[in-house]
Amino acid sequence: MGMLDQSTKLASAQAVTSTGDNASSNVYDNGSAHTADNSMTGENLWINAVVDTTATSGGAATVQAVLQDSADNSTFADVVAGPVTALAGLTAGATLLQVQPPVGMRRYFRIVWRVGTAALTAGKFTAYVSNTIQRNVARPSGFTVA
Repeated sequence: MGMLDQSTKLASAQAVTSTGDNASSNVYDNGSAHTADNSMTGENLWINAVVDTTATSGGAATVQAVLQDSADNSTFADVVAGPVTALAGLTAGATLLQVQPPVGMRRYFRIVWRVGTAALTAGKFTAYVSNTIQRNVARPSGFTVA
């Protein structure tokens, strides 16, 4: 992962339990409405949404990370939706959405954690903007070197 500026973190270990749409703790403001198209930055930006802490549920919960944008930081609309991930796939380190900002995105954007079927009893999620793709894979500790 590249360096992260605090202002590019949309959610940092955000606890999500309620069914329905749970907006990320932060909204990214791309600046002036006249230069707001996030695809025109000249950078190769990525929006990443990952499971920070393994989720649990009393039922068959699902989570979908959805990128939303807004012109006024009040009324948001879906732009890109990641796949619906079943509870078994909501393990620490799992990627729920990894996408470059599409052409034409409006000034403000956020991630929505869309919880379906059943509420979560535990689980934390992180979302951020970076100039690299997160590719490291968590490996179990405790291996023996021969």
